[in-house]
Amino acid sequence: PSSGRFYGRPSPQKPPFVTVGEVLERGATVCLLEVMKTFHRVAYGGDGLPERAKVVAIVPAEESDLAGGDAILTLEPA
Repeated sequence: PSSGRFYGRPSPQKPPFVTVGEVLERGATVCLLEVMKTFHRVAYGGDGLPERAKVVAIVPAEESDLAGGDAILTLEPA
């Protein structure tokens, strides 16, 4: 959990890391989080999350600022 700027794609010309309706598995890249001009990869997974999950919604807008603990995705078990 960290604060930073949300990027849902690796570059403006590339497709997004995840899309609504996609099924994620542990380790899948969800987004990049820019913290002090350094990009950190955010991956799906963690305690209490299912092995696979379907993306219902992507919560933040592209390039929006996130605070630690803000939701990135709305998911349902797949």
